[in-house]
Amino acid sequence: MVQSIAMAATKEAIVICLDVGREMHQSGSLETCVDAITMILQRKMFAELKDEVALVLFGTTNTANPLADGDQYGNITIARKLGLPDWPLLKYVQNDLVESDASADWLDALVVCMDLLVTSTAGKKFATKRVILLSVLGGDVCTDQLDAIGHGIKQAEVELNVIGPNLGEGSNDGGGDEDLPQVPGASAFPHGKPKSSQQIQGETIMRQLLEEVNGESYSFSQALPALSFFQTRMVRPAPWKVNLEISESCPIPIVGYLRVKESKPKKSWQVGYARDPDQKLDRKTEYHLNNDEQTEIEKDHTVEGHRYGSTLVPFSKIDKDLLSYKAKEKCLSVLGFASASDVKRHYYIGDSVHVFVAQSQETAVALSALIHALHETDSVAIVRYAYRAGTAPRMGFMSPHIKVDYECLLFSFLPYMEDIRRFTFASLDTNKKYIPTGEQLDVMDQLITTMDLSNANENEDGERDEALKPKLTFNPYIQRLYQCLQHRALNPDEPLPELLPLVAKYLQPCEEVEARCESTVKRMRNLFPLEELQTKKEVETGASVFQDQFKSENEPDAKKQRVGDDLTGGMAALSRLPITEVGTVSPVDDFRAILVQKSMKFSEACSMLQKRIVQLVVDSFGAQLYSKAIECLHALRDDSVKNSSPDSFNLFLKEFKTDMLKSRAWFWEMAVNERLTLISAVECTPSDVSQEEADAFLVKDTKEVVDTIPAVAEVEEADDLLDMM
Repeated sequence: MVQSIAMAATKEAIVICLDVGREMHQSGSLETCVDAITMILQRKMFAELKDEVALVLFGTTNTANPLADGDQYGNITIARKLGLPDWPLLKYVQNDLVESDASADWLDALVVCMDLLVTSTAGKKFATKRVILLSVLGGDVCTDQLDAIGHGIKQAEVELNVIGPNLGEGSNDGGGDEDLPQVPGASAFPHGKPKSSQQIQGETIMRQLLEEVNGESYSFSQALPALSFFQTRMVRPAPWKVNLEISESCPIPIVGYLRVKESKPKKSWQVGYARDPDQKLDRKTEYHLNNDEQTEIEKDHTVEGHRYGSTLVPFSKIDKDLLSYKAKEKCLSVLGFASASDVKRHYYIGDSVHVFVAQSQETAVALSALIHALHETDSVAIVRYAYRAGTAPRMGFMSPHIKVDYECLLFSFLPYMEDIRRFTFASLDTNKKYIPTGEQLDVMDQLITTMDLSNANENEDGERDEALKPKLTFNPYIQRLYQCLQHRALNPDEPLPELLPLVAKYLQPCEEVEARCESTVKRMRNLFPLEELQTKKEVETGASVFQDQFKSENEPDAKKQRVGDDLTGGMAALSRLPITEVGTVSPVDDFRAILVQKSMKFSEACSMLQKRIVQLVVDSFGAQLYSKAIECLHALRDDSVKNSSPDSFNLFLKEFKTDMLKSRAWFWEMAVNERLTLISAVECTPSDVSQEEADAFLVKDTKEVVDTIPAVAEVEEADDLLDMM
C-alpha cells in the first residue's frame, strides 16, 4: 500500500482528481482530502523526483476542460496541467480550494483525467501513469460507458487508486476506520453517519471498476499514516564490475551494487528561499584572519591545520599527497579468511553496504561455491578494496547471504587500528562503599535483557522479531526537517509547527519493551533507592563575611582564593555575579575570570583588556597607574601565547608602541625594561614574527619624539598633594 500511494523511484505521470462538490461539503471530508494531496505533493517535492503532477477538480461551479460539450463533462475543471510539483501548486491546494454546491459525475471526471494523461504524456517517457481519485462517491453517476472506461484505462496502462470511504463489503458507516490517526491539520473523516443510497451505489460501481482494471482503494485511515512520512530520493544503483581475486590464478568476475546507504537530505535545501522567483541567489565565501580588523585574505593563502595540544600544525596539500598512498588500479582482493565471530558488530564502519553477485552464469558456479563454503564454515573473507586507480585502498569483509531465490556476498568496511577508540572505566569495586550486591547485578542484567530490541516484537508467525527495522522505519530527523521546510515556505511569518505525532512515536520507547521491563524497573527502584542529600548551610556571621579583610599578608599562596573558584564565603558570596567586562580596579582578575567563565570569545576578552590598558595609561595622573597597565600587558601576552592567538597581541603592541612614543615615552621605556615585546614564532607557532624581529622591537627608537615624561619633582609634588588630601 505504501508503494502504491507513495510511488516508486521511477518517473511517473500522476493526475490527482478531487471532488469539491456538494457531497464533499455535506460529509465535511474536503479538508481531509486536501491534507492527503498536500502530503503527496510534499513527498514528490522533497524526494526531488522528476514525477509530473496534474490537478483536476470536479463538482466546481465553472467548467474548464477540453471535453466539455453542452451538458456533457460539466462542472469539471483542470486546475493544473501536467508538470513538476512546486510551491505555487502546494499553496493553491492548501489555501485556494473551496467547496461548492454543484455536483459532477465522478466517472466523467475519470474520463477527463484519462484524456489529460494520454495527451500530456504523448511523446514522453514515463514508467508509470496513474490517476488518484479522492471522493466520497456520493454524486449521481451514469454507468452507460462503464465498460468502455474500464477498457480505456487498461489499454492506456493507467493505474487507478481511490482514496475515500472504506470500500469493504458490508461497510455502512460514514467511511474511514474507527482508529483514524490524529495527523496535525487533518480533519477526521466523519463516521457513524449512515451512507446515502447514492454513495452506496457509487461504492458498488467503484468496486466493480477497480476489480476490472486491477486498481486499489484506501480509506483515509490507511492513506494518511502512509502519506504523512516524507520519502528521500531513491536512485538506481550503478553497477561496479571487478574481479574478486582469491589468488592470481583464481579471479572471479563479479558485479557490486549499493544495497543500503545512510539517508541524508540534499544540501541544495540549505540555499535561502527568495520571495521573488526572478531573484538570483549568489553564494560568496570569504576568508578572514582572526584579528581585530578581520583582514580578508585569498583562499590560496590558507592552509589546512590540525591542533596538537595548543599548537596548530599546518598540513598542506603537498604534505597530503606525499603521505597518502593511492592504489594503482581498482581491486577487490582476498587477503585471508576469519571466523564470523571475530568480526564484532562495532567493527562495521562506513555509511553503506554493498551486495556482490556474479557477472555471468559461467562465473556464478565459482561464486556460489565460495558463498556456500563461507556459510558452512561460518567464516568471512577479509578483502582489500579500491574503487578505482588513484583512490586510497580500504579494508573490508565479505559475508555470505543465502536466500531461497538468490545468494550473494555482502560487503562492509572495517576499521584500521587508529579508527578504534578504546575507553577504559574504573572498576565498580574501587570504592568499597558502593560495591554492588549480587542481587543488584542480577537485576541490571535482567534490565538489559528485557530492553533488547533485537527480539522486541512478535511477527505474524508468532516469532520474536526486531523492533524499528531500518527498512520499515523512517528517519525522524529528515521527517522533521522537511516538515519545517514546507511550513516555513508556505507560512514564513509563523512559528515552526509541532512535531507530527506519527513521527514523535518513533522517539518513544517501544510499548512492548516498556510493558516487559516494568517489573524489572520496580525491582531496580527498590534495590537502588535514591536519597535526596541536604547540603548543610552555614550561618553567615559578621566575622565570616568580613574575614577576608583580616587575613594576613603573609598567608601562603596555597590558601588564597584562585580566580574562577567557587567562593563559599566572605564578600564574594554577596556579589557572586558573572563578570561581563574588564574593570579598572582589578583588570587582570576580571580578564581571567571571563576566560574561566567562557562567557565570550577569547578575542572579545582581549579587546576589552586592550582598551583598558590604553585607558589606564592615558588617564594616569603622572605614573600612578603605569604599573597596573604593565601588569595587564603581561597578562594579555601570557594568555595570548596559551591560547595560540599571537596576531591580535602583536598588532595591538605595534600600534600601542607608536602611540606611546608620541605622548608617553616614559611608559614605553618601562615596557622595554619589562621585556614586553612581540610574540615570536619560537614562543607560539602561529606567529609570523621571527625571534630577531621580536628582539629588534625593543631597541630604542632613534627618531625624535615628544617626551612628555613628568619631572620627578612634579611627580613627588603630586604625590604629596594627594597625601595631604
